[in-house]
Amino acid sequence: MTLSRPFALLAALFALLLWASAAPAQMPSLSLGTSTEAAATADEPSLDELIRILENDDTRARLIESLKAAAYRAPAAEAADPVAEAAALTLPGRIAVYSSALIGSLGETWSHLQDSGLASLDMLSGVGRINIPRIFDAVAPVGLVALVVFLILAIGRFAKTPMFRRLARGAEHAGPLRKLALLVAAGLADALSILLCWAGGYLAATIFNGGRPGINQALFLNAFLLIETIKVAVAAFVSPRYPELRLTPFSDRQARYWYFWISRLISILGYTFLFVAPIVQQASSEAAADAVRFVVVLLTLGLTIGLILRNRSVVRERLKRAKHRGDKSFGARVNAFLGQIWWLLAIGFALTVFVVWLRSPDTGLTFLASATLKSIAAMAIGGLIVSVLSRVIASGIPIPQAAKDRLPLLEKRVNSFIPNALTVIRVIVVLIVIAYIFEAWSLLSVSSWLATSLGQLFVGSLLGAAIVLVLGVGVYIAVSSWVEYRLNPHYGTVPTARERTLLSLFRNAFTIAMVVIVAMLVLSQLGINIAPLLAGAGVVGLAIGFGAQKFVQDIITGAFIQIQNAMNEGDIVEVNGISGVVEHLTVRSVGLRTVEGTWYLIPFSSVDQVANFSKDFAYYVADIGVAYRENVADVKQMMHDAFDELKLGSEGENLISEFDMWGVNELGDSAVVVRGRVMTKPGTQWGIGRAYREIVKRMADERGIEIPFPQTTVWFGEDRKGRAPPVRVEALDAPAGGRPVASLPPAAAPSEPGAQDGASQHGSVDAGGKPIPPGASDIDSAGDGRG
Repeated sequence: MTLSRPFALLAALFALLLWASAAPAQMPSLSLGTSTEAAATADEPSLDELIRILENDDTRARLIESLKAAAYRAPAAEAADPVAEAAALTLPGRIAVYSSALIGSLGETWSHLQDSGLASLDMLSGVGRINIPRIFDAVAPVGLVALVVFLILAIGRFAKTPMFRRLARGAEHAGPLRKLALLVAAGLADALSILLCWAGGYLAATIFNGGRPGINQALFLNAFLLIETIKVAVAAFVSPRYPELRLTPFSDRQARYWYFWISRLISILGYTFLFVAPIVQQASSEAAADAVRFVVVLLTLGLTIGLILRNRSVVRERLKRAKHRGDKSFGARVNAFLGQIWWLLAIGFALTVFVVWLRSPDTGLTFLASATLKSIAAMAIGGLIVSVLSRVIASGIPIPQAAKDRLPLLEKRVNSFIPNALTVIRVIVVLIVIAYIFEAWSLLSVSSWLATSLGQLFVGSLLGAAIVLVLGVGVYIAVSSWVEYRLNPHYGTVPTARERTLLSLFRNAFTIAMVVIVAMLVLSQLGINIAPLLAGAGVVGLAIGFGAQKFVQDIITGAFIQIQNAMNEGDIVEVNGISGVVEHLTVRSVGLRTVEGTWYLIPFSSVDQVANFSKDFAYYVADIGVAYRENVADVKQMMHDAFDELKLGSEGENLISEFDMWGVNELGDSAVVVRGRVMTKPGTQWGIGRAYREIVKRMADERGIEIPFPQTTVWFGEDRKGRAPPVRVEALDAPAGGRPVASLPPAAAPSEPGAQDGASQHGSVDAGGKPIPPGASDIDSAGDGRG
């Protein structure tokens, strides 16, 4: 197992090398002088390339053979063999065709490798033609200009340091969009400094020459402008000096390390191809310039492969970090797989660039450089957008405090939709980047497909569906926020119980209707005919109506209950023998919270009657039972006095009418019941009754009015003469001074809890102001069930 892995990696690397050598044949606009296909498809081969081919005996012979092969047409090729075509349709025939094509590809790849080796030797042959003295003479006038340019560059970097520090401090706690804006500002400042250096170099060259700058000086200045601009873009991507401005997930050490080496590679290749090689070509020959390019490219290739191998394990662990942390997502698995083979892909790409440049230094390198730059730019921009979106998703969308006070649930509602939308946008960005890379490498013509009617229909359908979804979500958030604002008692008019109920029902019904309408419109935009769906929905609804009659009965009964305004949220009701506060009310059920805290969900189909204790007003019916020996007039006066004292207490604000004395209501077995009644605010009748009974009890004790209660007579028996036997009473020894009776002075009497926390001390409302439902003992049968 330990030996098979290196061999497998070597095999994969060899396959990449073969692909690298064969890749130029698949790229458009590449003129390959030694290939028959290239000779047949090349548009206008350059004169220098033709001269180079004719100067070499081997390449001249290959060219002649290619021309003969192109001019020759075998007679058998015009008439297809029906037996061979029939055999090719079978599975063994297909395998034979694929095997033959593979062997042919391997042979062609080997031929390409030989051609690449010959091209390398041909380039190295120009080393002896390099004229060093003339090169120094050509470079000498550029020295002073280069000194001025780099001096201005150093001064500009020193002058920009305070501004960049301010930008970094501003981006330290900034959001993603503001950080992006600051990063763009920093990049523009760098680009402006590069442009000033370029302009200063041209001014210095003009002054040194006493007129128009030389061609070599112009070559250097233009190379400097292009190379430094590319390095500015790389610096903006990794931000090596100011980590506060960095949007990419690089550490400080990694950012400085990769920027150092990438900028050096860009400088080496850029100045070689744009400045040194043209000067060598002018001072010596084109072969000498090709030799210089080959040596520099070969050294750069070795340096690149060395960097890849040196950082193989670092990048692998970086890509596998999410999987090591326990992430089982698809992205983590893909990154872990790429971590194992990334260095093979990178080396294969570097070899591909080298081979393509050898085979076709002009058109091939131009295509490869253009595709590479487009791919890097697409990945950089896409990665920047994805990074910004990821930061926005992680931090959420902040809502101003004023809006939070009016709409407490707006931030939660917005952040429940926006991250999902941003995730979809992130996936779309990734797909666009991949499509653009395929387009750049001519692997897949996405633009051509988009130009077709099918592509336009597909994109139009997706855009239409996305617009419908965005509008639907926007309308839902707006309507839900409006309902939330109307239900907020701290702003606007305080909603009534009826408004709270109807608004809650409206929000639920609107949400269901919105989901159905948006789903239908999205399907319609995607090209799906919704007419059969509507018809099918009607049939399904009819079947559900027959199969779920209770459900339909719930909805119909609930609708009539709401139309008649029988109950609302916050009302105290009795439904099916259960008394409680209405906490949850929908079109098909009601949720009640009893005084014990039990929550009941009662479907409307089981509701026979509804008793609402919170409708308009209520009555407290006072039935006071006294002994037969008491004077009824004294009892009535006591009840009036108790009511007068009640009006002066905390419950007085809940009284609507004066005390209505009815008189003797019942002559019971052990008591005379005197009844009176008072009108109260709805839901407060039980608290008023408790307070009133407390006052009556105290006044009855003070005035000597007996309130009868069940009594027991103990009979000890008697003898034949009618005398009762004596009762033995044993007195326990009491402590000296007797048993003290504790009494609280008036100042130490317990205070009423309602005076401290705002709640009623007699149980009308709780500390939060919500009504307290009645218990079983609060319902007095003597008061017709509502005492």
